[in-house]
Amino acid sequence: MKIAGIILLVIGLLAAVGAIIGASHGHNTSFVGAFAFIVLGIFLISRANKKKEEVEKKKKWEEGGKID
Repeated sequence: MKIAGIILLVIGLLAAVGAIIGASHGHNTSFVGAFAFIVLGIFLISRANKKKEEVEKKKKWEEGGKID
């Protein structure tokens, strides 16, 4: 999930750069697609990190340690 998030984030950033370049040349462009890819990529990366943290807490709890 983290790799997919990174890929979507890169695609979104490239699309945003392309939209900026297009806008500087006077074309009608939309940043909505780029923004959607960026938001989805960040969400997936965040979710993957949170899930990894939950797994670590569960593993620590199963071993009998205290949860911070």
